[in-house]
Parts: sequence; C-alpha cells; structure tokens
Amino acid sequence: MSKYSSFKRSALSGMLISSAATLSAPVFAEAVSEQNEEHIEKIMVTGSRIARTELSSSSPITVVSKVQMERLGITDVGEALRKLPALTGNTANAQSDSGAGSVATVTLRGIEASNTLILINGRRTIAANAENQVDLLSIPFEAVEQIQVLKDGASAIYGSDAIAGVVNIITKNDFEGARINAGYGISGRGDGAEKRIGLTLGASSDRGSLMIALAQNNTDGWLSRDRTRTRDADFRHVGGQNQRSGTAPYARLTGFGLGEGEWTVPDAANPGDVIPWDYDVMGYNYHDVTSGSNTLKNTTMFFTGEYELTDDIQVFAEISSYQGWNRGNQAPPGVDTAWYGSGTETPAFHHYDADGNQFGVGANQKYNPFGVEGNVSRRFVEYGPRVYTTETDVTRYTLGFNGAFGDYDWNLTYSSQEGRMTTDGGLQPSLMRIDAALSDECGTSEDPDCVPLNVFGPPGTITQEMLDYINVTKPFSINDNTLDYYQASLAGPVMELPAGTMKFAIGYEHREEQSKQRADISQQTETFDVSWGEATSDVVSPVRKIDEFYAEFVIPTLDTLEVQLAVRHSKYSDLGETTTNPKVGVIYKPLEDLTLRGSYSTGFRAPTMLQMYSKANAAFTEGIADPCDPSGTGVVANMPGCAGLVDGNILNTVKGFNVTSGGNSELLPEEAKNLTLGLVYQATDKLSLTLDYFKITQENVVFQSPEYVLDQAYVAQNPDYTGEVTRALGGTGYIVSVNAPNDNIAERTLDGIDLALMYGFDSSVGDWDINLEWSHFLTFDVQDTADSPSRSIVGLYDNSFGNIPEDRANLTLGWSKNDWSVTYNVEYISATDEPGGHVMGSSNFHNAQVNYFYDPLGVDINLGVKNLWDKEPPLRYEGTNGVDYNTYSLRGNFFYMTLAKEF
Repeated sequence: MSKYSSFKRSALSGMLISSAATLSAPVFAEAVSEQNEEHIEKIMVTGSRIARTELSSSSPITVVSKVQMERLGITDVGEALRKLPALTGNTANAQSDSGAGSVATVTLRGIEASNTLILINGRRTIAANAENQVDLLSIPFEAVEQIQVLKDGASAIYGSDAIAGVVNIITKNDFEGARINAGYGISGRGDGAEKRIGLTLGASSDRGSLMIALAQNNTDGWLSRDRTRTRDADFRHVGGQNQRSGTAPYARLTGFGLGEGEWTVPDAANPGDVIPWDYDVMGYNYHDVTSGSNTLKNTTMFFTGEYELTDDIQVFAEISSYQGWNRGNQAPPGVDTAWYGSGTETPAFHHYDADGNQFGVGANQKYNPFGVEGNVSRRFVEYGPRVYTTETDVTRYTLGFNGAFGDYDWNLTYSSQEGRMTTDGGLQPSLMRIDAALSDECGTSEDPDCVPLNVFGPPGTITQEMLDYINVTKPFSINDNTLDYYQASLAGPVMELPAGTMKFAIGYEHREEQSKQRADISQQTETFDVSWGEATSDVVSPVRKIDEFYAEFVIPTLDTLEVQLAVRHSKYSDLGETTTNPKVGVIYKPLEDLTLRGSYSTGFRAPTMLQMYSKANAAFTEGIADPCDPSGTGVVANMPGCAGLVDGNILNTVKGFNVTSGGNSELLPEEAKNLTLGLVYQATDKLSLTLDYFKITQENVVFQSPEYVLDQAYVAQNPDYTGEVTRALGGTGYIVSVNAPNDNIAERTLDGIDLALMYGFDSSVGDWDINLEWSHFLTFDVQDTADSPSRSIVGLYDNSFGNIPEDRANLTLGWSKNDWSVTYNVEYISATDEPGGHVMGSSNFHNAQVNYFYDPLGVDINLGVKNLWDKEPPLRYEGTNGVDYNTYSLRGNFFYMTLAKEF
C-alpha cells in the first residue's frame, strides 16, 4: 500500500449507513484499534480539515447516501435536502414555482440560502446568480455518492457563508464498469411528467482511476388552472380571499368627468356608455394563464480522474458542466396609468387637466369618448401570457496534487469556475410607447407613426397593430459570476500525548471572485420601461480578493476526552477590514455507548456583490400590508399618520407594490456566534440516538425591511421615513413604491433541538429499519433594525423569512428480504400563522416505494408514489398562489418507475 493510499478524498466509504431504507444517519464515533489503523483509509468528516481513521465530530452531522435517495425516488440534490427537517423557510424550488423561478436552494435553520455553504468534495462551488445562491440543480446528481450536512457554523474551517451550516456533496470514487439508469414519472392529474436518463462509466488500475457521469432531465410544468386549489385566483371557493387582480381585461376608469368611483365600458360599440367597475365580478383571474409549475430541462456532466505519479504523490482533476433551461408563464402585461404616474422609478404619464392634475390619457386621445382627461387600468389579455425563460450555464475545472512525506499529508489545489444565468422575458409592452399611444398627439400630424391604443372597452378592443406598436421592449438580463482559488494545506501529527496523538492541519487559501450583471436598457432604473415588470441595474463589481490562513488541532487530553480547536483569519480586498474566527469543540465519552459533544464558534458572511455594488433596483412585492388599510377594504385606519388619505383611493387591487433598494459599498460582514451541545447514544449497530441543542446569534445582518419603513412612516410618524413611501393619486391613494435600502441593521437569535433515532432488527420475514428525525425551534427572534423591537417568527409565515414552523419531522420505515425492499416515508410540518390571523394547518405527506432486483438481467427496478394519499398542502390565505411554494407543492400524487443496470 502506498503512503498516499491512507489519505484519499473525504468519502465515508460506507462505514456510516447501516440500512439503505433509512433517509439519513448521524455521524457516530467509531473506534479503530491501533494494530488495524495502517490498513484503514483515513477519512475527512465535513467540518474538519484533519483526516483520521475514526469518525468523530464535535458538531452534529447528517449523512444521506445515494442508495437512500434512490429508495425514495429522489433525483436531485435539492430534493434530497428538502427532506431534512432542519431545512425550512424560503427554500426555493425551481420547478414548483410560478413564473420565472430558476434556482433550487437550501435554507438551513430558516436563514437565507447565502448563509449555508455548498461544497463539492470539500471545495467551494460557484454561485449561479447575483444573490450568491448556489443552484443545487447544477450539482451532478449522477456522480453523487452521498451528502453530508454539517448543522453548525464552520467559518473557522471553511470561511465565509458557513453561518447556518455546510452541505458537502461527496462524489463517487474508484468506480469501475458502467451503470445506466432511466426513470419516468407522472402526476395523478396526467401532467408534470419527468423523464430522466443517466450514464456512469469508470475504470481503474493500480495507480489511478477515471470516471465520467452524464445525465439529462426533462420535467414538464403545468398551469395554475390545472389544480382545484388554483383554478381561480378568487380563493373563496376553498375558504380563502379574492386575490384576483384589479388590472383586468375590462378597463377600470377614473376621471374622464365620470364623477367619483371607478367605471368601465361593457360594450365596445358604445364606448361612451359606462357602468360601475365591480372588482368581485370583473377582477382578473390570472391563474387561467400563469404557470403553477415551471418546465425544466437540464444536462450535467462530471468527470474525475486521479493518478499516482509516485508512491507519495497523486494528481487529480475534476471537470463538471451544467446547462439548465427553465420556462414559466406570468400573467399578460397591463398598465395602470395612475399607479405608474406616481412612481419614482418609471416615466410619468404626463397629461394634465386645467388644474394641473396629472392623468394618463389625454382628453383628445383618438379613442377617448369622453373628451376629458382620465386614468385607466387595463390588462392586455390580447397579448397572451408573458413567457419567461432562464438559461443557466455552470462550468468547474479543478486540478490538484495530494501527497505524503513521512506521517504528513499535503495538498495543492487550483479551481476555476464560471457561472452564467440569462433571463429572457421576450418582447413586452413599453411604458413609453403606451404613454405615447394614450396621448392627444398619437396618430395625428404631430406624431404620425404612433398607433393609438384603445383601452376603452372589453377584451378585443386592442388590435394586433396596437400590440405591435407598444411591444418593443425586452426584459433581458445576464448575470456572470467567476470564482478562482488556490489552496495549500499540510496535516499530520504534532506529538504523542498520554491519551493519543495530537494532530494538526494548517493551510492558506486565495480566492478571487467577481460578479457582473447586465440588463437591457428597458429594465434599468433611470429609464424603467417595462410594463408590469421590475427595474434592474447594471452591476460590475471589482474583483474581490480574499486571503485566508487557517489552523486546526485535535488534542486527545484524556482517554475519554478530545478537544478540537480551529481558527481562520480572513482579509477581503473590498471590505476594508479583516476578520478572525475561532472554533472550539469537545468530545467526551463517559461511557462506552454514550458520547457527549459540544462546540462554540464565531462566524461571518461577506455581503454579496449585488448588495454592495448594485445601483437602485425595484422589485414588485406582494403580501405586505398597508398599515393605513389593515382590513384590505380601502377604509383608512383611524391613525394620525394616515391623515390625508382617502377612503377607496387606498384600495390596492394590484395586490402589491415596488420595493426599491440598492447597493451599499460601506456594508460590513455579518457576524455570528454558534453554540451546539449534544449527546450520542449508540447501544448497538442497530440502535442509536442523537439529541442536539443549537443556538445561532447574528449581528450586522444585511437587511431591507419595507414593513419597518411603513411602520415608521405611518405608525411612528417618523419624518425620516415618510418620504420613502410613494402613493398614487397625488399621495392620497394606494402604495406605489417603498424605498428600503440595504444596510447592516438587523439582528436575530434562534435556537432549537434536533433529534435523530435509528433502530433496526432482523426477523424471519425480513430485515427492518426505522429512522426518525425531528427539528424543533425554541425561539427565532428577529430585530429588523437596531432601533426596532424584536419579533418572534416561530410558528409564523413571515414575509422576509417564509414559513417557520415550530416542528418538522421525517419518519422512514424500511423492510428488505432477498431481492425485495419496501420504503415508507412520512413528512410532518406543524401549523403556522399568517399575518392577519389565518392558520396554515399542520400537514403530513406520505411516500412509498417498492424495489426489486431482477437477478437474471441484473436490473434494479423501483416503483413508487410520492404524496401517496394525494394530500393538498394547507391554504396560504394571504398569498396570490394559494400555497407556500417554498415549503409545499400542488403537484399531488406522483407515480414513478426507475430502472438501473450495472455492467
């Protein structure tokens, strides 16, 4: 055996998982006698840079094997992680999302995805978008051997972003032969079909190995109308509220000399005859055309190779690529001239009456039958849905050397990675063209090329010629990320102590990161020109250079006590300061079957490039209440801060408003403190239990809070904030935009308990395994700004953090005998309260699979059902989708089959 063979990659070599039927397993200490140590590979557990012959960690770690994932029909890393109870909040899923959702993320402990570090084989991987979010779909699932989830802060070990924890994707090693697998699934409604095919090829010799894994996935989406819950945005048919849009195919008219109230023209042949506009009758059901789930296509490739140049030196390489495509429908575009006319981020509609009041439609516009200025809200259903597509390309190149001299191991690694995300909204209406088409001059000798727009009347009054004139903008953006880094490390023994060998690891890392965001001119804030869209600015960040030094020590102080120490010093070229973060961990084994463990560390997260260097951006935001209209009926609340607003005018039938923000180059790193305390009880190989307490405290959190701005402006009557809110109708109407810039203003403290229980036994009718995981929040307190009171979000749906249930649990039962195995899984999520008092009830979802290995052909056959009992998720009362897509799916039951064969 070469010296190097004792220090291979950080794979667990099958030592952890005792049953393929369970979902996950905690890491337990496993003693290895000294006489056998030289014959066992050293391994590196996530959360440590020191490779050892035994598995031990002072922090809680969950491991999910590829076999376990396949036994539950899981086909990507994101889906596997969403099974874990420790994940909650705004965990994005690119497929179960209406419109232009494009990435799959992980939010450990309910904290933003940028607070969980994603690694592949212990090394950083590039983010897919400007928010510094790694797209989990880009990770080559075909090559995955297992997933290790460290549920503890690890900035001292890995640097920035490891606040909530670390997800380390371990790929296959020393694979020989060929494996082909194919899968097909379809929902019980006959849609949402998934088609997947994968191929893995590998070869090895005494000195090296090669492997390539290829996979292609296609998943069909469906429309919101294809589900009972979302067939209509008026959710009163399922006990919700009417969420239809007030920007509807029937024009909603104000002004025009028609008196108070809102009016519409029901008959195109008689445009001068009006009736009152009735929201309950005429509100627009956008669910008729929007996506309930997006269509996805992606292709992944992963190559890895290693070769022993000498007995002491090995060269290795990894190359991976990902091409993803995502398509989703949004509602047809529209215009509300009063809404846009008062916005600060859009061109104002500039028609005025004799008193100087601003309106969107000129008195002498060609189709204006009233001869008086006015405002109009009109949905262009003649246009059809807006179709957004997102293309993601990620490439990673890694080259390195591992070696050994004496008892010491060393590593040199270089990695170059690029990510590009391109979002295309197709041709859409231009606000400037709409403004021109509603002017008095359009179509006259003053502007003969202009095509007047007929917004008076029901659907059908807007012709193709009119659409061709206004459809000239194209919301198109490209985000480019680059990541290059060098790593050098040395590890080995320090000295012999009475209780064992003291070991160390030291290293240096240099990273260079840059983010560029380019938007077409129609989206840029200064000339925002997309009807019913968002404003996006160009961003070209400086190259961020990071230099880091780290050291780690494992000190066996007693036969039953081990201390782990680590520290990392980081310097960021664009932050103007350095940060040093220590970690101390303890493993104590008072009894043979019982291990006590604990750790304390500090951590940090560097602000993203977008947070620091973007210009002003505007994003249309839903679900935020107007403090002056708490009932949502348009009746002004009896508060001094709401004086001057008018009943009816403040009713926001658009169901949202723009939240503007921008970069802040003075941002500082977010700071955190992490504490974990736990015990591990392992009575036998078939019975084990872990119980862990965790606490995270974050300060200087980069945050924007439109809710806080509104509260200060109207409840506290703080003059510093009143100018940050723009309202329609000369300041007397509904909210158009809120300016809520990014700053280091927030703090939060959360703590809770994790429990994992594994039990297995053999019987005459087969082998049985039980795995239970449970995560419980004790507190989750958020202080949005330094001068605002803390608020608890445990058991709530929060607009900033998403769904934070008090309890999540996952129970998996497994049975196997000969060539058969059965897996049954139950996921539980406790109830949460929405703002306004509505309760999203508790839920449990059941999944089942039967596996059979057909020996004559060597084929592994899986048949399964996800959401076996076709259970609907709880109603989200306040949301326009009727469901929290970050936690649940409306797909319903899903039937699938996979076939796999190795050669």
